[in-house]
Amino acid sequence: MVIRLLIVAFVTAIFFSNASLASDKALVIGIGDTISISVYNEIDLSVRVRVGPSGQVNVPLIGDVFVVNKTVKTLSKELEIAFKDGYLVTPSVTVIIELYRPFYIKGAVKSPGSYEFVFGLTIDQAIAVAGGLKDRASKKQWYILRGIERTKIKAKKDSNVFPGDIITIEESIF
Repeated sequence: MVIRLLIVAFVTAIFFSNASLASDKALVIGIGDTISISVYNEIDLSVRVRVGPSGQVNVPLIGDVFVVNKTVKTLSKELEIAFKDGYLVTPSVTVIIELYRPFYIKGAVKSPGSYEFVFGLTIDQAIAVAGGLKDRASKKQWYILRGIERTKIKAKKDSNVFPGDIITIEESIF
């Protein structure tokens, strides 16, 4: 019985650590996101900005910083190192993504277009947001293009949607 509990605990830990890694990888800063950068006790160094096509934001004292494809944790640490380099003694930087870029849905849905990203959104819910499936929509040929590389992923009803995803719902032959 004890061994069975240990195995269940081990498998559960592996599942949740892999799920966490996957979500951390997908929830990175992207072009179109609105981020805020604040430095503890340094109000003049705070910035709230939308990430433009260059992928850079201008940070006081540091200058232009490339932020795309980085997690908030990674960017916070990089900025702390940059502020330590001759500007502040012990900087504490917080980065928050205030507004994520939208997701897009196209193909055999009633209202294709871009929609606001919300956490926990699934393909099934994204289809509902887009007005539902058209009559000739495929029930299985659903794809997601994800990330800068635009990796093509086969989607199911319960697949998660991430910021910037492009969802394609193909038409059925019959």
